[in-house]
Amino acid sequence: MIRALRVICLLGAPLVGFGCTGDISGGGTTPPGGPGQPGGPSGPGGPSGPGGPGGPITTGPAAQPGAGALNDNASVPAAAPVRRLTQLEYDNTLRDLLGITVSISKAAKIGADTEAGTAGFLKGGSITGGDDARNMMDAGSQVADAVAGKLGSLLPCTPIPTAAAEQDACATKFITTFGKRAYRRPLVQKEIDLAKALYASQRAPEVGASFEQAIGVLIAAFVQTPQFLYHWELGSNAPIRDGALVRFNSYEIASRLSYMFWATMPDDKLIAAADANALQTPEQIAIQAKRLIGDDRAKQGLADFHLQWLEIGPLTQAPKDDTVKAFTPAVAQSMMNETRDFVASVFLGPNAKGNLETLLTSTNTVIEPSLAKLYGVTLTGTAAQPVNLNASQRAGILTQLAFLTSHADTGDSHPVKRGDAFLRRLACLEMTPPPNVPMVADSMPGGDTTRQRFTAHSMNPCASCHTMIDPIGFSFEGYDTIGVFRTTDQNKPIDTTGSVTMPWGDTYKFNNAVDLITQVSKAPQVQECIATQWMRYMMGRREVDGEKASLSVVKDLFKKSNFDMREMLVGMTRTRSFTHRSPAVGEVLQ
Repeated sequence: MIRALRVICLLGAPLVGFGCTGDISGGGTTPPGGPGQPGGPSGPGGPSGPGGPGGPITTGPAAQPGAGALNDNASVPAAAPVRRLTQLEYDNTLRDLLGITVSISKAAKIGADTEAGTAGFLKGGSITGGDDARNMMDAGSQVADAVAGKLGSLLPCTPIPTAAAEQDACATKFITTFGKRAYRRPLVQKEIDLAKALYASQRAPEVGASFEQAIGVLIAAFVQTPQFLYHWELGSNAPIRDGALVRFNSYEIASRLSYMFWATMPDDKLIAAADANALQTPEQIAIQAKRLIGDDRAKQGLADFHLQWLEIGPLTQAPKDDTVKAFTPAVAQSMMNETRDFVASVFLGPNAKGNLETLLTSTNTVIEPSLAKLYGVTLTGTAAQPVNLNASQRAGILTQLAFLTSHADTGDSHPVKRGDAFLRRLACLEMTPPPNVPMVADSMPGGDTTRQRFTAHSMNPCASCHTMIDPIGFSFEGYDTIGVFRTTDQNKPIDTTGSVTMPWGDTYKFNNAVDLITQVSKAPQVQECIATQWMRYMMGRREVDGEKASLSVVKDLFKKSNFDMREMLVGMTRTRSFTHRSPAVGEVLQ
């Protein structure tokens, strides 16, 4: 297999050196495909191909400014970053493309996800060096091995042909059908020709691969190309000029929808809509968005947003002291599963309300038996099941075990971590950490409570920030390092009361975290922050000033829907921030 994989560059640009590390908005970064490759500056769709100088720019009724939009015609989105699939998206895409259920990203150690600038969400790591390329080659080899016994389910010909001519015809059809699914848009002729040449080279006497082996090499090569690894479904299509902006084509919209809601590749219905160019008007896009968010497959995308939003995980690798006996990798996974299943119960199903208040204040959740004792409830059976938690102890996702465990010390609570996460992720308030933060004294058996130890923050230069952070963090002192409810710390009664004045002027007096969350969940600033966080997740970057119009109409729609997050998300896909981008620096449009 290694001998065969050496020729993968025939399907596209090499993984290293084609500009995978930047974005199409700056620095002259070359889009996937690279010079001379499909979609690159000298390929189809680039300056010297159709749509470049001397070529047409597609326009029409569907591409006219503001056609059916949500009154955000003044919005000027930024250039779109070139993003590699995240590890989750990569594994999910291989699952749906090939039926692979193991995590190839972990097995092959492909580049870890990185922070998407200051947006607070992840993007796939860059492929910049030899080690990165070797890991991707190893991933391709593992993919080929994983599908070796199931090629019959992937080929467009049944049964698998035995005659050479029939095998060649089957391979040609496979290249176009499988390639379209892998690249999430039709292949250009050059890509087809290169794939056919790769197949032919494998069948040649010099290599002597069987039909099945040659198909396996094709699959391994496809999943290593930039066209597969990066969100860039332009292909041979010329950029669609819409005034001073570029409108995403239907294949790009299909992928933006599927990866936003399902964290995976478009399904057949989305591709069919793209084939018919039926993803150009806001109304067409909204139809598909409603379908996707109402499907059980949305469970994965919804979980991904909420886990990233609340900075949860991977809990299975979270360090905890040996004294915390109840915390194991299996329990940690159950905690993350609870977040996933709870979010699904808020968004999906006949009884789901989809509103923000439920997400933040509900006492209902879905847990596996391994969490029952931690919550103080009794369960029978082995499957995850809905439970109703003590309303005096729990209120929504912020009082669930996963959030509390993620924002804690290795052996105790951590008021600053919890208060800081609350302000940044729920209220969109960000404070610059001071250069010199005084150390907090370690806990000692029979010593001061955590609240007493952290009170020192109010007596140092950090006080201006900690007058907000600390009171909020102290309200969560009723939960230990893994979120178990408690009433004492160091055998002393816990004080969870407090008062905090927020930058918008409101003062909240509270008895505990449940009381605080219940009050803050109704604050317009929190409601607007959720919309902002979803916009950042959707775009893979922080919003720019030019997108205030889009964000404003989304916030207004959210309010008018009685804060139904499903309606907000569908509306978000109808904005210019979803359907358009600014041209890249140096991109030529005529």
